[in-house]
Amino acid sequence: MNNTFKYLQSRYINLFLGPVDARIYSIFRIGFALVSLVNLLDLWPDRESLFTDAGMLDQEFLAKYYRWPYVTVFYYFRDATSVAIIMLISALSMVLLLLGVKPRLAALFVYIWYVSYTARSTLAMGGWDLILRTLSFFVLICPLPKCWCLGGGRALLNTTETAPKYGLTLIRIQVLTIYWQTVLDRMDTSFWWNGEFMGYFFLSHNSRWPMIWIADYELLLQISTYLVIAVEIMLPVLLMVRRWHRAGLLIGFLLHGGIVLTAYNLGLFFLTMMTLYLSFLRQEDIEWITERIQRLRKKTSPRPTTVNQRKQSHPQVPIL
Repeated sequence: MNNTFKYLQSRYINLFLGPVDARIYSIFRIGFALVSLVNLLDLWPDRESLFTDAGMLDQEFLAKYYRWPYVTVFYYFRDATSVAIIMLISALSMVLLLLGVKPRLAALFVYIWYVSYTARSTLAMGGWDLILRTLSFFVLICPLPKCWCLGGGRALLNTTETAPKYGLTLIRIQVLTIYWQTVLDRMDTSFWWNGEFMGYFFLSHNSRWPMIWIADYELLLQISTYLVIAVEIMLPVLLMVRRWHRAGLLIGFLLHGGIVLTAYNLGLFFLTMMTLYLSFLRQEDIEWITERIQRLRKKTSPRPTTVNQRKQSHPQVPIL
């Protein structure tokens, strides 16, 4: 019994406090900041209708019926000019987080942005908004190593720096929760469990290319419906097991790539899920990537010209 407890204790400590390649955190920080910036730019044209008192939802009504404590900076800054300034400050914070300049402070401002805008525009949110809000909290509490930061030195690709694993573990658990909760939610939907969902989807306005002719392939549609459910069940396991994680990354990319190609307005959802996938990178993946970057640098960098080459390219003309 004592040995079992010690084993479980060591596994728990390694799962959350074990060392991990610090570059994985840096890659995740960069990916999150980029997607956050794209998301903010997507919201910018609709800022007045979403965040000001002249918009589509009365703030007092929303604060009264909001299911969580209504915390948002837009409760105090309600006019168009103030909203634009808040968004510009948030965009600057995302750029600083991307570059690794004062990353903890930048992450705090980004987190405030996500909490504020998801509370103010709750009726206009997509699923990726909620995921990004959760990720902003994880980035705030995760280790933020100095590698891959502006002014972090020349050791951009190769570093021996490590960081505790707890941040990546929390993000990976979040991925598992997203997929398995999605499957559980579909248990109440008969269209999924009788295999009819994909058929209805490709015939609906949600499809990028509605296809009437595809209704003739009922068996294929049923197989694809059940295949999506099976993939969503297996993906977290594939991603978390070291020997299978690359297969999981590829299958997940194909799944979400297929979704964004066949459905409208889900580009940000694809980018958000790919950001989550960055947390499943391993040290050997980073080494593989950096090795190829270094090879590409060697191929593209100009070779130094020797003295003999210069003489051959500029032969001396004899003086008569």
